[in-house]
Amino acid sequence: MDDDAGVVSLGDNGTVSKWTRLGQNKWHWAKILDAGRPDEDPACLAYMKDRIAVAFPRTGVKVWLWIKGTWQPQRSILRQNVTAIRFVEDGDALIGGTTDGVLWYCQVPNGTLRAYSFFKSKVYHLDVDSQGTSALVAQHGGRCHLVGIEDGRKGTIERAYVLKDTEIQNATLYDFGAIFANGDQSVLFGDLHGCVLVWDKMGAEVSYGLDHGDETVQAVASFGSRVVSSEHYLVTGTKQGQLTWWPHSLSDSDPRKRVKSDLD
Repeated sequence: MDDDAGVVSLGDNGTVSKWTRLGQNKWHWAKILDAGRPDEDPACLAYMKDRIAVAFPRTGVKVWLWIKGTWQPQRSILRQNVTAIRFVEDGDALIGGTTDGVLWYCQVPNGTLRAYSFFKSKVYHLDVDSQGTSALVAQHGGRCHLVGIEDGRKGTIERAYVLKDTEIQNATLYDFGAIFANGDQSVLFGDLHGCVLVWDKMGAEVSYGLDHGDETVQAVASFGSRVVSSEHYLVTGTKQGQLTWWPHSLSDSDPRKRVKSDLD
């Protein structure tokens, strides 16, 4: 939520709710709206200030805008098999990915859907940089692409993040997708034996890894100012329930940092 006031979540039954922080260890739950259908489970959620979107596999993407104190439904985006969505352009548009590898764009609430890029496998996760000019498109099979989404670059595939060694690629897990980090200078993509891979965004090479021992990393989040010189932090969560807070620039002497040669 805005100003880190809380967390918006989507339940298996289609309920969109929010957890708002009341104190250091106190949270308040409240229902926002019911997006659900009795015959179809929701696939994914996108939220930005006064707008919400929920994708359903068969019926498409439902959109709500906060107008005059209520969440009012808008025209749905009739695109099936959507697996990931993100608001862009300050909430005036959505980008989405599908099971058949299409990256699409549509203004809300009354835009025309346009295909941006076509990939060979399912798109399962999207992230957008802080300037709203580029997207990370994570696909099944251990591939991620950097795609332009601003005027003049829309749909342009600019980088590919793929491990060159097939054996290492097959041993790597990609459950948490791909996210921008360190002021959009780095990309987090892949978990090799409990080590989260940190890629140089422009070089498309693994710079180092964040070592979690034998634990499997299921979720990652990046926090920090848009200014590259400011401090940036990462939070990782493992299957075993461990949350770890990382400064982005670990010293080489930190035992949790794995340099590139250790990962080959």
